[in-house]
Amino acid sequence: RYPLIVWLNDFLKKYKKAPNKKGLYLYGSFGSGKTYLISALFNELAKDNIKSAIIYWPEYLRDLKSSFYTDFSEKFEYIKKVPLLLIDDIGAEVVTEWGRDEILGPILQYRMQQHLTTFFTSNLDLKTLEEHLSVTRDGVSSVKARRIIERINQLTEQQEIVSKNFRR
Repeated sequence: RYPLIVWLNDFLKKYKKAPNKKGLYLYGSFGSGKTYLISALFNELAKDNIKSAIIYWPEYLRDLKSSFYTDFSEKFEYIKKVPLLLIDDIGAEVVTEWGRDEILGPILQYRMQQHLTTFFTSNLDLKTLEEHLSVTRDGVSSVKARRIIERINQLTEQQEIVSKNFRR
């Protein structure tokens, strides 16, 4: 965990001076504290009134889908534009073309173009995430999955955390 703590402390100091920094793709074992550590970082930044959002990706997709006739646009636009975003547990969702191509892709594209800091947590490394994102019930699309991974690479640095499960 030490290299991760060093990275987070360094990010905290630099972000306050220049907010357009790369985020982190943090992957590793279940219950290792990935979300907890990034949430702690966001809490520190909130003390300086820096807005952030944490979305549990599988639930966000379900929530967004159920809001088509109510506040879909507001929810979608807020996540696209919030200064700091954590997409938590990417790779735990059931992949659909809609979620991958119409929701995740545009969010990442916008954030990349606007230089908005984005974090991810996952149990999957990027190679495995790419495989996961390529398969939907409608078939396999390696190119579309690769586009997502390229955007994640543009937005983040990668770190792995392997630890005991703190949820037990």
